[in-house]
Amino acid sequence: MSVTYSVNRAKHAQREQLLELWRFLYQWHHEHCAELIKKPCPIELEAELDNYLDTPECAVFVATHGDEVCGFIAGQLYELASPLTKSELIGSIDQWYVAEGHRANGVGLALFERIKQEFVDCGAKRLNVEVWDFNNNALETYNKLGFQTHLRCMTKALG
Repeated sequence: MSVTYSVNRAKHAQREQLLELWRFLYQWHHEHCAELIKKPCPIELEAELDNYLDTPECAVFVATHGDEVCGFIAGQLYELASPLTKSELIGSIDQWYVAEGHRANGVGLALFERIKQEFVDCGAKRLNVEVWDFNNNALETYNKLGFQTHLRCMTKALG
């Protein structure tokens, strides 16, 4: 028996379920890189989520099964303008998470395709994402989706 999912723009009525998944995402990152990533702060997470929900240049899509929010993807549009690079409208994937019990069945891909189409419809010419180097699953997924490394951000602890 297959499970049916819907992917739609997030609604304020889904905020609490979405916030719980948002917290899981941040907690996972903290657990895998505690030396750089702090524990999720509920007040900061609420403010960040509310900003995504209320800002026209931002998009949040949720995957639902019945009334259950089981995954989300969030991003934003921005105009890249610099003396070095060509100016163009860019879509950025900032957050992407699927609850454990709903993985490996196409939910993540459906979320990705939905936000990608949103950005294309808005005139974006490119899609960017930043991925922590320790997040091998995300790196593998983005590579399969055709993303290529174009810039490396490196760090060194001092002292």
